Amino acid sequence: LSDCSTRLSQKIKTMTTPLLRQLDVPSTSNRCGASSFLSSPSSLLPTTPRRSSRAGKRDVAVSMARSEDFSLWRGETPVPKGWSPAVVPGIKTVATPLLSADKVAERLLAAVHSTADQHFGAFFSSELGGIITDPALMLIHMDDHMVHRGHGVFDTVLITDGHLYQLPQHIARLKKSAEMAGIEVWRSDAVLMRVLLDTAAASRKLNGIIKFWMTPGRGGFGLAPDECTEVGFYALATSEIVPKMDLLDKLSGYKACTSPIPPNKGRLARIKSNNYLRNTLVLTDARENGYDVGLFVDEEGHILEGPNMNVGIITQDDVFVTPPFDNCLAGVTMQRLMELIPGERERSPNDVIVSNIQQRPITEEDMRTAKEAFLTGSTLGVMPVVSINGEPIGEDGKPGISALAFDAMLVEDMKVPESGERTQHIPVPFGRTTGMIEHLQ
Repeated sequence: LSDCSTRLSQKIKTMTTPLLRQLDVPSTSNRCGASSFLSSPSSLLPTTPRRSSRAGKRDVAVSMARSEDFSLWRGETPVPKGWSPAVVPGIKTVATPLLSADKVAERLLAAVHSTADQHFGAFFSSELGGIITDPALMLIHMDDHMVHRGHGVFDTVLITDGHLYQLPQHIARLKKSAEMAGIEVWRSDAVLMRVLLDTAAASRKLNGIIKFWMTPGRGGFGLAPDECTEVGFYALATSEIVPKMDLLDKLSGYKACTSPIPPNKGRLARIKSNNYLRNTLVLTDARENGYDVGLFVDEEGHILEGPNMNVGIITQDDVFVTPPFDNCLAGVTMQRLMELIPGERERSPNDVIVSNIQQRPITEEDMRTAKEAFLTGSTLGVMPVVSINGEPIGEDGKPGISALAFDAMLVEDMKVPESGERTQHIPVPFGRTTGMIEHLQ
């Protein structure tokens, strides 16, 4: 093997020396990695991807790529007249490598960050037609219309004690968003439900979330989706819950501000779209100015919603008020809360002090003079809002008893009933295939 490698190296040098002379590049120079490439015949052999430690950042950066990752030219491409590899605009740089399939696999395995390694349990891809459990391979192509145009819809469902909470409601909202976004629905409700349950099972996560997306699919980089070849559906089961918080966060509450970022209007406001640029800017702007969250406000001064949460208040007359869903997202959590309040009010009238439930516009003045204010979301639960634009809400600017009671109501509702009908929970089919036989229902 050693003799074979030596002969191969000599043969390569014989073949490439005229080319290097034509380019005015000495055969022994390191310019563009020529010397290292020619003197290392082992670099021509395919490499086996190795999984490196997944703690911390990747070890190999593109700017520090080894010279054997690329050669001067590939194939039979003729060298342009007068071309010189030394003529590169700007400062002295390292040539960008052309990666082999083996090198790509190696770097994907090395690039898995700690959050993915610790939390990402399983990923379904309709393009692959199955489930992946290695975070390094949980990928979506750049030519997917959701990626390069933001033309996609998504939703999130909780995994709680080995069950999916309110799954049919979230699938229904995803389909409605897809219809409004002009995206064909991928498969039937039964298939969607089975894929999400199987993905949850493959993740082996008893608690967490499943995020799932529907997209026009791949096909190019045009603006219109008519080039897309097939509708795409993706789902990721993870134990990472954002935002991360505990009871102390709820007892502190959020400081909110009205945001200068204009909200979406009409149909765009009702679609749970993958395009969250405005939402991101609302939260970023609020945090840069010392607040916990920003709130969208329309041209008439009505508070609509948070960046990914619905808003509500309790008036001085104990009326529960949340904005209508015509210019904001119809929150599944907010709707469930409004369903629970009447029954809980009968059982605990001293905790749930609500005289009526209304959906009507809310102004900044309404929030500032309210008895309580709060935000709701699937992973957030109920978060009290203690101030708006620096002015306290309520008598003392502290979380109110109703908001904390609402949160406790939802936490209790998310628990899997020990007996009786499970109207909000669907068991995940753990079992022999996942090695979790004790969880098989």
